[in-house]
Amino acid sequence: MKKNLTIATIALAAMASCTNQPVGYTINGTVADSTLNGKTIYLIDINTEEQPSDSAVITNNAYTFTSQEALATPCIKRVFMGRAGQNVIIDNGAVVNIKTGEYPTDNGGLNDKNAALMNSVSEKSKQLRETYGALMQAGVSADSIRTVLTAEQDKIMALYTTAIEENKDNIFGALVFAMTAGDYNSVEELDSAAANVKYADVFKQVTEQRESLKALEATKEGAMFTDFAGKNIDGTAAKLSDYVGKGKYVLVDFWASWCGPCRGEIPNLVELQKKFGGKNFTVLGVNVWDQEAEFKKALESEGINYPQLYASDNQDATTIYGIKGIPQIMLFGPDGTIVKRNLRGEAMKKFVAEQLAK
Repeated sequence: MKKNLTIATIALAAMASCTNQPVGYTINGTVADSTLNGKTIYLIDINTEEQPSDSAVITNNAYTFTSQEALATPCIKRVFMGRAGQNVIIDNGAVVNIKTGEYPTDNGGLNDKNAALMNSVSEKSKQLRETYGALMQAGVSADSIRTVLTAEQDKIMALYTTAIEENKDNIFGALVFAMTAGDYNSVEELDSAAANVKYADVFKQVTEQRESLKALEATKEGAMFTDFAGKNIDGTAAKLSDYVGKGKYVLVDFWASWCGPCRGEIPNLVELQKKFGGKNFTVLGVNVWDQEAEFKKALESEGINYPQLYASDNQDATTIYGIKGIPQIMLFGPDGTIVKRNLRGEAMKKFVAEQLAK
């Protein structure tokens, strides 16, 4: 048996050498700015986002990344310097060219397809902005503008949909699918679509959207609150359950000091606390994605008159509630059930008053 296995192994190796399948890749880049000569440019896998896998020094306005290692599966790498960069589709044997201000190309390969899609999307997006400006200048009603813009946005989405359908068996189709993962509103819809796209789950945008949708389902209106830890302003340990589920309505504001719209809602929250704060109602600020020093400065400058839970030391608060953007303001009932999410402005004040009047 051992002898036969050895012979089989040799035969397979010989077959592999005869087919001469290409391995590795080459990325050739040029830059227009000569002041970048001598600077280092990096290469990283966008799905791992760990340390750069390679680096190159720009010389004579050019750089090159090469690898002779066989790739187990196609991947997307990012060529970057500072915050600027380009995504590159890589498979065995790929030769990709990058010029400043242009999408990567590869002589009829998947990068060319990506460049064509992105250029088409850019052009239609430009047209959409011009159309919006013209309609605003003409004094067209908001409803009419919304109808026109929705139709134009549907045309852009159709570009993505077509690209996914035509490339569902390759990494480019999966890349485009990942770009649109945020448009799915349920785990079932996302999973059903992802099942038809090879490599879909390679992308963190897809897996993160799935987890976010699960969190939203678990914390939808009518669901019982889920606890998380933080600390009080004085640094002592605290939890959401110190406030929620204690027999009163709690209006919870997930916010950060750097967030303009968050700061814009604070006067409304201060007003609600002054008007209704007491044994039946309180506002609670939950500070997320922030620096503690900046958080405390904002407390002083904004004249906040309601309790705060600092939860920026971990991501539990926003992860549990599927929060991707702030402010996120939600009302919890006396028993801890979630009464309403996505409250803002005058509508929020009206809704709170109606609930407390019941």
